[in-house]
Amino acid sequence: MIQFECRPHRSSLKAGTPEPQKVFLMLKLIPGRDVAAARPPLAFVVVIDTSGSMQSDNKLERAIQAAHRILDDPRVRPDDQVSVIQFNDQAKCLLLMSPIGDRQKGHQAVDSLREYSGGTRMALGMECALEELNKLPLETAKRVVLFTDGETVDEEQCRSLAPEFGPVNAPIVAMGIGITYNEALLAKTAEASLGRPYHLSTIEELDEILEKEVGSVAREVLTDVRVNVGAVKGVALDSITRVYPSLAEVALDQKPYRLGNAMAGDFTVFIFEFTVSGLTRPAGRPRLLQVQLTAEVPGLGKREECAPQDVFLDMTNDEAAIALVDAEVLGYVQQKNVDRMVQEAVRQSTVDAGRSRQ
Repeated sequence: MIQFECRPHRSSLKAGTPEPQKVFLMLKLIPGRDVAAARPPLAFVVVIDTSGSMQSDNKLERAIQAAHRILDDPRVRPDDQVSVIQFNDQAKCLLLMSPIGDRQKGHQAVDSLREYSGGTRMALGMECALEELNKLPLETAKRVVLFTDGETVDEEQCRSLAPEFGPVNAPIVAMGIGITYNEALLAKTAEASLGRPYHLSTIEELDEILEKEVGSVAREVLTDVRVNVGAVKGVALDSITRVYPSLAEVALDQKPYRLGNAMAGDFTVFIFEFTVSGLTRPAGRPRLLQVQLTAEVPGLGKREECAPQDVFLDMTNDEAAIALVDAEVLGYVQQKNVDRMVQEAVRQSTVDAGRSRQ
């Protein structure tokens, strides 16, 4: 049903020391063939900024065209569901969550977006989206597609709301519209929900984005993937990061930890960062960790529970053994670190150009 592999970046740690030692554990998740053949039900919540700033440079028109193309995408089936929401300084659900088969209602709701204008309170649109999402079963594969320039008066509220989309299994695809937009806010909003940000500068770029997002959600045969991590005394979990197919931090404030969804036809990779410290362990091969996964398989109408996997590491004083690393795992760790550096450089570019270049 569900196959997953756990592998540390090194198989040996130094014995006889309480000093901190890092362990990076790769978890690679691969849906089995029987699971991969079962397409889940899909739901889209299209959220569009209709504020005054979206009226300039054809930004709203670009968002409207994009929303129409989502409704007409051939990968979307008539029994999949859609909701359309607009926001300015207020928010309104123009189309309640309903089957997408009657596409005319969806297109009418999208066309009516031209009737709105005003200030910008993006958090109201996000709250409205959460209300619609809560009508759906947790196992439904979902996407919130947000079109905005991100210039909103309630940034902090938006940042607080974004993590709430993860528990309802609804990554936010944050589409920045226009030449300039609030890139930092949209990046954080997407990441906190295990989604992805994009810059939609021209309508021609939409096909590639839809291929990634509509195509990927249609292949998400595992939803609401959760992991339980057991660690012996002296081993602490520092972070979990999804590193492939896209980068996102996993919240550690609730157990079991929610990893999001996984696609058929590809693997999903997470890096778990641990610190081993505080105890003097003798030479040997102790079990330090245990990892167990559960996931919804909506196409088969069941929740699957995988057998736990144990992680053993050699405690040794052999310096050559301690120096050996797994190239694949370390490559994903380096990818995570480089991506973080790039994001920090982008954030610094508007305030400290020298630091950004560095």
